[in-house]
Amino acid sequence: MTKQSHSQKIGAVGHKWAMLLIQRHPDWLSRDLAEDFGVDAEAELTERGVNGEVLKLQFKSSECVETSDEKVRFSIDRKYLDYASVCRYPVLFVTIDTTAEQAWYLWLQDWLLLQRRAGREITPGQDNFTAWVDRSRTLSSGLDGELKDIARWRGSTQLLLSLLDAMRAAAATESKEITDRIVDLVVAAAPDIADVTLDVVLEEAVLLGDRMRGTLEGLKVSDQLFELVRRFGDKTSAISVDHMVRRGESYSRTGLIALGILYDDFFAHTKSLSLVDLFMGKDLPHVAYYCALRERHPKKKCLDFVFGPGDFRFAGLKFKEPTHWKFADKYANRGPSAILDYLTPTETA
Repeated sequence: MTKQSHSQKIGAVGHKWAMLLIQRHPDWLSRDLAEDFGVDAEAELTERGVNGEVLKLQFKSSECVETSDEKVRFSIDRKYLDYASVCRYPVLFVTIDTTAEQAWYLWLQDWLLLQRRAGREITPGQDNFTAWVDRSRTLSSGLDGELKDIARWRGSTQLLLSLLDAMRAAAATESKEITDRIVDLVVAAAPDIADVTLDVVLEEAVLLGDRMRGTLEGLKVSDQLFELVRRFGDKTSAISVDHMVRRGESYSRTGLIALGILYDDFFAHTKSLSLVDLFMGKDLPHVAYYCALRERHPKKKCLDFVFGPGDFRFAGLKFKEPTHWKFADKYANRGPSAILDYLTPTETA
């Protein structure tokens, strides 16, 4: 018979203790989940009956939890952040001190948003992340207060998750009429959600548009999603612009259209993001060229470049006009990315 390791015993003790704490609370019930579900357990709010107000829980137990300056250290595996980013229920990471019989919680979807607000990316390839949580955020106090609000979908984070789901569903229908209504809903909700939330909505709108430009219906819907960029482009962060535009070692035509809108309608804000340096640092000199071009001509709009950028040179690149067709025709079909298609090294231009 396989003997249980010490760490497995600690994990089992912490798991059982937390489940009992939840089950004993008059307003909650606890439910164990099989490993295939991605997390350890669920807590369901029963204060007004069983209504599907569920929290997903992942436990991590230790005999002595590390603390510093009234904060508790959380060590979170990437797989739980990946799960939280796509889960339609709130996902809580619970750190348990089995010796002190105390537990603290972190709402992962909310934490991911806070990282964006602080300009911290979730680095690809990084397997583990550290977060410091106030010691006052105990599981027992949360069951009495904040966790009830989270389960009931109250607050800006819940509103964001709902809006993103609605946008994805509307885009999937390829219905411009439905998408119009979702865009109007986002506009109406804007005063109640933080700037960082709008930033996430803008990024998702462009990414959805990027996936939909292969059909006529998709073109109509993606153009409608761009309306969000026109409305709230001044809320866009450099991180979101990077996500909108960059596709590995290349760039997105749809993302370039969104970037053009940002320069057209929110020039001062867009210039303040230091996008030239950003894309040079990402080894995308073609995109950096476009940013430098737009910033060299602050009063020009996207359509002013329909005949090309002239003799502008940057990062060893120069525009070479095609000889077999009119560049204006290419620009009409491709938007700003057409300029990038005809950039050549200055020594061969």
